[in-house]
Amino acid sequence: MRVSSPKRELRHHQLLEAALRVFARDGFDGASVASIADEAGVAKGSVYLYFDSKEALAGDLVRHIFTQDGNRDDLTASDRPLERILEFCTQQESRILSLGEFAGIVLHMWGHVGKSENNQIARGIRQITSESMFLIETLLERAKQSGLLPADVAVGPSARALLALCYGLIQQRVTLEGIGAVQAISCADAMRVYLRGLGARL
Repeated sequence: MRVSSPKRELRHHQLLEAALRVFARDGFDGASVASIADEAGVAKGSVYLYFDSKEALAGDLVRHIFTQDGNRDDLTASDRPLERILEFCTQQESRILSLGEFAGIVLHMWGHVGKSENNQIARGIRQITSESMFLIETLLERAKQSGLLPADVAVGPSARALLALCYGLIQQRVTLEGIGAVQAISCADAMRVYLRGLGARL
């Protein structure tokens, strides 16, 4: 029987949520397709109708969590390009922190990139990194054209630094706040410091 598109989407989402719980409970290495299927309440073979492997499922999970909502053209057409960068970083931070006890395992999956030949986690991370870089580079270029950023700012290296700062701070918040340490600086506050260091009018 052919599965309808809405039903497929619902099952796809159900498997992602089950995988997140199993990865958090058993660790990525300890998790199996069978345990994810059990958690989702489906047959093991059903998982393979949606994903080729555990790594492919993890790659989709990472993309699902970090992918931006809305139309990319609307995001980059903002007349407030620097504020839009801050909003982007705040959204990414909120996505991870909203996972609560599951936040750490999502960030942990980034450390599995390159550990297997079937490196589909890396494919998911490359996709979200590429999309995020495009967004930030476009917004930095718009800021330069609007006179909000000095004309001599190198857009590519600055975008890479901003993205690294964003995800590094998210990792820091999850880690430090998770062990009850002093609260780390928010992504938006850190970005403001960095952008002002570039000479931004913010």
